[in-house]
Amino acid sequence: MMNEISWEKFAIPGAAAVMPGVNGLAKVVLTHRSGAGAEVYLHGAHVTSWTNSRGEELFFLSRESNFAPDKPIRGGIPVIFPQFGADGPLPMHGFARISAWELAHTEARANGVVAATLTLADSPHTREIWPFAFALELGVLLDAGALTVSLRVRNTGKAAFEYAAALHTYFRVADIRRTAVYGLEGVTSIDDMRGGAREVETRAAIRFAEETDRVYLAAPDALRLEDEGNERAIAIAKRGMSDAVVWNPWIARARRMPDFGDDEYQQMVCVETGNMGCQLELAPRAEWYGETTFRCITK
Repeated sequence: MMNEISWEKFAIPGAAAVMPGVNGLAKVVLTHRSGAGAEVYLHGAHVTSWTNSRGEELFFLSRESNFAPDKPIRGGIPVIFPQFGADGPLPMHGFARISAWELAHTEARANGVVAATLTLADSPHTREIWPFAFALELGVLLDAGALTVSLRVRNTGKAAFEYAAALHTYFRVADIRRTAVYGLEGVTSIDDMRGGAREVETRAAIRFAEETDRVYLAAPDALRLEDEGNERAIAIAKRGMSDAVVWNPWIARARRMPDFGDDEYQQMVCVETGNMGCQLELAPRAEWYGETTFRCITK
């Protein structure tokens, strides 16, 4: 954990500060001159909050979430690398979301954008469970009505490796029954609720009345989340990221999750972006880059 003296060099008056968060874990607080804000924990390079200029929270964070060095945070944007889900020998969704990242840079740009960059490299611990050399870089850019989160993966070793990478984004909504995801009609999906069955999405609007867990392969780069209860929408624009996941645990699964409130499924939905449908291969000294921009539209 960083000490307070080292935090000072990243402080930008009115724009960026580093301070203790829940249970003393260090977090970066970004503030835009419009009043919009974001918070990023160094634990997992985890974006836990995004607020618009009205101070309204746009990301979901469970009241039961763990804030501990060896556990993932439930909500916000967990960083998925190098494994998606439990499909492999690594911890669920890989180790990036439970690793201690370094804060590398903060910046307040002339156009008003406030930014932070966090990094993670292989270590003796990661090489014990995944024997490859890598460097990750997470970028967070806060604008008046938008948040852009980018992920860069570099292979710094001499052997190629396979990996998955994703931003597992949780959005806060007023009522899941009055929530819809648009932009996936005609896309082939893998439905985890039906044993991995593949089918083409026929709905223009994906609505929720039961547990939903689907990977949409080669999804369009522009998606839209309609939060009808809050009379707002989130436009989701991805680049360099092939797939999308739509997830809500609904009643039974919510009750089985110890770090998730039994009733919280009603106020959240995940629309994830990344490469989750299959493993990618990265050659030695090569890199991959993907980013997603979230834009809040108030009606």
